[in-house]
Amino acid sequence: MTRAFGPVVIRFSVVAVLLCLAAPAEALKPRAHADLARSSCVAAGLPADFCQRVATEAYNTDANEWEDLAAHAQIADHETACGGADQAARRVWLQATELRTELAALVQDRTEDRVGNIARRLGRALHTIQDNCAHHGMPNPQHAWFSLGDFCEGTTTSPDLDPEALVCARTETDSAMRLVARAVRERDVARPLANLSCPEDLTSDHPSQEQSICQRRFLPGPLDACEFLGEADGWDGIDRTWNNAVVTAALRKAFSAGLAGGNALPGICRGDERVLSPATSDAMVDVAGGPPSCARAHVLCLGGADGDDSPFADDPVIEEDAGCSTTHPSSVGLALLVLGWLLARRRLTR
Repeated sequence: MTRAFGPVVIRFSVVAVLLCLAAPAEALKPRAHADLARSSCVAAGLPADFCQRVATEAYNTDANEWEDLAAHAQIADHETACGGADQAARRVWLQATELRTELAALVQDRTEDRVGNIARRLGRALHTIQDNCAHHGMPNPQHAWFSLGDFCEGTTTSPDLDPEALVCARTETDSAMRLVARAVRERDVARPLANLSCPEDLTSDHPSQEQSICQRRFLPGPLDACEFLGEADGWDGIDRTWNNAVVTAALRKAFSAGLAGGNALPGICRGDERVLSPATSDAMVDVAGGPPSCARAHVLCLGGADGDDSPFADDPVIEEDAGCSTTHPSSVGLALLVLGWLLARRRLTR
């Protein structure tokens, strides 16, 4: 059986360089998922420890739900755009519905497990909402083709590198978080969220290595990356992404309905596939010569890559409040050095 793989793989971006010349890059890698969740949560007035736990849960979604394409707003094998979008919307609705149930129960049952479930439901819903901004339903073979090109040739064609994806993800995260903050205030459960979100993780065999659950972050392994990149062989060159304006609105409605106790949304397309995709599609890439290939990918698939060379490894991310300036005479020069370093690094390591 063909495995379905989550797509947060090769994620370099020059978004911050474009927006603030002297800043490091940021893209929708796992840490960006976490940082978006945390900053939005704090801005909404929710407790800091709870925000950190939500961020960790959003980060860990790739590792924990690697094979569930709906978790990453992608179309599974032999699935239509409408079918895939409905699965993503239902997932978001289910997570929000469970989040509502757990928040209501927390009023009387103020336990670490309850708070953990709340953070987990919210983090997983946010991950899907954010991923939709980048993937637009893109199936694994198509995504893998572009990611493999980035990995081997230093290109920047992965959907996770689209500057607009980061802007969309921030906007949609803020929208969802405002609803959650209101629900927390209505139930007056901010105190247990503040006090019970980050208990010590006692599962370690070495007491000296014990840490808060909020610090326990995991990435998919190199074999997962290898199998994902290998799916590039199955792409026929046709773009199968969906109309993201329609799906973004649907995910918003699904989250809102679930958190309010409403019903799941009806089918997005209601039988008309043209709602999300054109009736016909020409190939956007000539795939006759096969997918990109390189020794680095072979090393990865032979298990020879270390953690720092993993396609999932996080890139440096600038803190939002660090600020930047392009008025100093050296700023443009620094920006060019940063951009040159990023491009050289892609050529040498991808």
